[in-house]
Amino acid sequence: MKKIILLCFIFVNFVYGFSYNDILLKAQASIFPKIILLDKKVGNKLIDGKIIYTIVYEKDDYNTALEISKYIDTSYKGHFNGYAYKINLVEFSDLSNETQASAIYTLNSDKYIKKVAEVAKQKGVITFAYDINNLKNGLLFSLMLEKSSVLYLNKENLYNQAISFVDSLYLIVKFIDRSSSDEPKTI
Repeated sequence: MKKIILLCFIFVNFVYGFSYNDILLKAQASIFPKIILLDKKVGNKLIDGKIIYTIVYEKDDYNTALEISKYIDTSYKGHFNGYAYKINLVEFSDLSNETQASAIYTLNSDKYIKKVAEVAKQKGVITFAYDINNLKNGLLFSLMLEKSSVLYLNKENLYNQAISFVDSLYLIVKFIDRSSSDEPKTI
């Protein structure tokens, strides 16, 4: 009987796509906008005087992206500190160099993460990943809930000279790279 129930759960996840952890989504939605402000060159990334926080998602994850957007709007009420912001929801397949973005947050995708990393590199913007495993595909930050909240930074992707963080950020992150044997797991 237990096997049948387990198979049903697996089948439901397969049919309906990826399952997100609501607590982790809210934690990321609370913290990632603050990380944007730690970029010393955030003023260079304003578009029409605003931070454009672009959330990219698979078609099936539109409602999740919309919920994140609503949560950010409720929490920040139109401003990340002194900067007005706009949230831009974009499907992975529609993301390009012409997409307006001051920072990019990615939900899960099996095939588009490297494209997101390349667009972000060309635009010189910060990237955030729901799934920490996407840092190894070129994204910059992820947040995990372990014994406490842990902010991970892919040190291999600090290549971009358009991004320069305040020194205090480096004291609170845990660095990872492709050779990290201590691989964190998503919850």
